[in-house]
Amino acid sequence: MALGVHHLLLVEDDRTWREGVGRAAREAGFVVSCVADGAEALDWLRHRPRAQHPDLILLDLVLPRLDGWEVYGQLRTDARLRHLTVMLMSSASGAPDVPLNGVVGFLHKPSQPEALVRALAERLRELPERPREPPRVPYVLRLTDESLYTLHALQDPVRHAVRVHLLRAAELAASELPLASSWLMALHSELPSLLVTVEGVRVVLEVDDAGCALTASMVLVPSHLRCA
Repeated sequence: MALGVHHLLLVEDDRTWREGVGRAAREAGFVVSCVADGAEALDWLRHRPRAQHPDLILLDLVLPRLDGWEVYGQLRTDARLRHLTVMLMSSASGAPDVPLNGVVGFLHKPSQPEALVRALAERLRELPERPREPPRVPYVLRLTDESLYTLHALQDPVRHAVRVHLLRAAELAASELPLASSWLMALHSELPSLLVTVEGVRVVLEVDDAGCALTASMVLVPSHLRCA
């Protein structure tokens, strides 16, 4: 798709519109994540590693708690979120007079969600392609002394399986993390974190996007898996 847009974050407080636009966008080939207001959008973005961030935020301007303009302002002043691209939408007519960094367009909300998605797809086709980012090397995997000690207490086959999955998480963190996985998920925490679950063992990985590193800060092991 134009602009390399595949994953949309839809920020819309009206449930009927949120469900309608989400359904129509998925049918058009997008992966869609939905939040109900501006505060939830910022919280959603801040608690996910960069590899799980959307390609485009479809942002309603009229929202409870934090309106679209406040959300945009916080995106532009947050170093971890400044790279994100935004498409504004509103029931009011007229686009902003002054070009805004990171904003690639303004959509007037029509009467039907399907029409909005068609307008979005048309607008994306009109925009120039973004330059492709060079391939990123795997993130560095760091193990604290405590996590190393805990891993060494595991039975050999389980320890090997955990190591393999931790290394795989480091590879995925540099490219595109799955939105949902049986063994890897984003944690809702103050800092971006991942949870790797293998054979009942749970490992918390703190994500440092700036340093391209994952740090295993906690390893939780069921008692029956520890070596005698």
